[in-house]
Amino acid sequence: MIPSKNSRQLVALALCALFTAGHAAVKSDPKSMPVAAEPPAAVASGVQANYGVKLGAFFKDEHKKAARAAFAQRYSKGKDCPTGMERGSKGCAPPVQGRYWAVGQRLQPAATTNPVPDPVKAKLPPAPSGYEYLLAGEDILLVSKGLHLVVDMIEDVTG
Repeated sequence: MIPSKNSRQLVALALCALFTAGHAAVKSDPKSMPVAAEPPAAVASGVQANYGVKLGAFFKDEHKKAARAAFAQRYSKGKDCPTGMERGSKGCAPPVQGRYWAVGQRLQPAATTNPVPDPVKAKLPPAPSGYEYLLAGEDILLVSKGLHLVVDMIEDVTG
């Protein structure tokens, strides 16, 4: 058995050798070393997602205006509100205030979502294959079905 003082020295020596060998390999041929994939972060608006839809660039201004107008026409004066919203003094509002989602990030499991009402959904372009529209708080989200990645959103659809 190796004494503990010597074993620490041997481990330190081995780590230095590995570090030096790896560093020399990168200097000599950087393509030979595998590159670790970086985790996805909040992506800037307009950047192409790996799924065929640009992050933050799916909804055009006319889609946003049409969705807000359809929501106001259907729910501003009526006595009913869409699923997930409650009637307040200023119209329909979500029971919990705040926004827990952002374009380019995964939708948190704790975020309460509901389907977008049909009259509002009719004013939007069809969701691309593999995506769906969700109503979260006062926002309409375009979310990938598999990863639950928020691709784009219409903020404050209640006006």
